[in-house]
Amino acid sequence: MEPPVAHRQEEINTLPCADERVSEAVASLQDDLDAGLFKALSDPTRLRIVSILVKHGRLSIAEITAHCPQDRSVVSRHLKHLREQGIVTHLKDGRFSYYELDGFEIMRRLQRILEQMSILMRSCYPDAMRAFEAESASRCVATSRSSPEHA
Repeated sequence: MEPPVAHRQEEINTLPCADERVSEAVASLQDDLDAGLFKALSDPTRLRIVSILVKHGRLSIAEITAHCPQDRSVVSRHLKHLREQGIVTHLKDGRFSYYELDGFEIMRRLQRILEQMSILMRSCYPDAMRAFEAESASRCVATSRSSPEHA
């Protein structure tokens, strides 16, 4: 159950760096994290379905069910939940239904979480953020040096 809005605002105001921008970032983070994306992906059956769609692309419910130990009705219920959370899209072609990942929606949601977390970290934990950015930069340099283009 989601805490009342007033309670959430109290939590935000207790941050050592709470200003308007941070408060908005925290509120947005709470909304995004409460939206069900991670909950939807935490179920083993739904995670298996997502993995199947990653590997095979657009599939019918029969094709997805062929890769799962669950009955078609169970797979269908999980697909409905994934659709409601914006993780998969549903396409109808005559009497057949096809499902595929909505990769752009997943990326949008994760990007929004990363952007809001970045605002929070830069404002509240600037030293830790600088250390993180330095570590990330050094990993990028190491990765680019080991890429085939630099060989």
